[in-house]
Amino acid sequence: MPTAIKAPVVWINGFPGTGKKTIADAMKQLDPNITVLDNHKLIDPVDAVLSRDHLDYNIRRKQLRQAILQRFVRHPSSHDRLVVFTDFQSDNELGQSVAQEYASAARHAHRPFLPVYLTCGLEANIERVDNAERVASGTKKLLDQELLRDMRGRCELFRFQGYPCLMIDSTEKTALENARKILDTVEGWRDAE
Repeated sequence: MPTAIKAPVVWINGFPGTGKKTIADAMKQLDPNITVLDNHKLIDPVDAVLSRDHLDYNIRRKQLRQAILQRFVRHPSSHDRLVVFTDFQSDNELGQSVAQEYASAARHAHRPFLPVYLTCGLEANIERVDNAERVASGTKKLLDQELLRDMRGRCELFRFQGYPCLMIDSTEKTALENARKILDTVEGWRDAE
């Protein structure tokens, strides 16, 4: 009996306001069977009970992340659904460690893993951070344009070595165009199996 092909895990990493959630939601619009897990589903519950400078903050974030990865990546009942995570991890020790958790979960479940690195021009990025929809989202999304400008000036996005990846600049293309590009890539993987 042939082994069922397991659905990939897509991890979209980009600065705040580059369109990660918008693209992930567009992917779900194109394929309603996709599971989208926006990074604020992993941040906001912990932010609600602990400040970011609390000693247990990152421990609680990791516990929640591991529970989500168990349910949506490792557990066999999830293996037939493409899962898309959005994230912002910089190339520092914490960012590297957090990012590796996603790759490790996919590897443990024997699922393909596709990192997507999302960028956009600085001015477009700054405008998007002040977007009314973002402000009204009810999440703890970054809204401070100067903080974003500072972050972009001093941080580099974490990028995996040794994984096929996609680099997407969202400045000019629509969320649907970018969503199709990601879906075409993972469909190509399935066709090749």
